[in-house]
Amino acid sequence: MYEQERVGDYIITYTGKKFYPLDPRPEDIDIVDIAHSLSGLVRFTGHSEKFYTVGEHSIHCANVAKKLGYSTLIQLYALLHDASESVVNDVSRPAKQHLPDYKKMENSIMEVIWKTVGLPPPTEEDYKLVKIIDNTLLLNEMMQLMPSSNITLPNVEHEMVSVDLSEEYTRQEVKGTFLMKYAELMDMYLDE
Repeated sequence: MYEQERVGDYIITYTGKKFYPLDPRPEDIDIVDIAHSLSGLVRFTGHSEKFYTVGEHSIHCANVAKKLGYSTLIQLYALLHDASESVVNDVSRPAKQHLPDYKKMENSIMEVIWKTVGLPPPTEEDYKLVKIIDNTLLLNEMMQLMPSSNITLPNVEHEMVSVDLSEEYTRQEVKGTFLMKYAELMDMYLDE
């Protein structure tokens, strides 16, 4: 059987898979790789007061979605909304808005992730809800984790939900919590 040549270069994931960011395929996606990578990938390009990861951010997003009474599917979207960053890294919002090819690549990866985990791609309305949840966390994170007290908070649509970010977690704790939250939400989603 002839296999089509892959496009671009690849990275090696935690589980040893070759992942081609320009040619994502379902067989290259593993939730363990996503959890492992996000548990070590820092938010705010490393400028926060403490070591705070995209994995922690994602778990908090899922918890906020639950607190706001959103469906299990929205909670899953919130948990996985940054999953593409596990293979292409986190780019700060001010930079990302000027990188249309990055956003296109990120969207392509997310399409494959949704397919692989068995979730329908988020609708425009779903995406808006997840963005509000993401912004809610962003504001909590900036107030609690950024070193300057003179931060001007961005004018973004958000909910008035307070999230305690004071507890410190090891990478293994974040990875384990992410995987448990994913398994729990997927079980609930499949039972609905």
